[in-house]
Amino acid sequence: QWAAHRTVLRESFPEGWQPPRKLSREAMDALRQFHRIDPATFTTPVLAERFRISPEAVRRILRSKWEPSRER
Repeated sequence: QWAAHRTVLRESFPEGWQPPRKLSREAMDALRQFHRIDPATFTTPVLAERFRISPEAVRRILRSKWEPSRER
């Protein structure tokens, strides 16, 4: 299932993932917080519509655990 999803993503984004709109760190944290509070209400499509980004971007943000260093 994972390999099939990866193949579809490579076909959909042949030049790699380049989102048209980028969110600030604070917006990403808010998106994660909404989903953490109530995942049944704040699903991927709902968050995508609310933050005006693609569902794929929401999925990537929710999956990501990366945090910038203190110097950044």
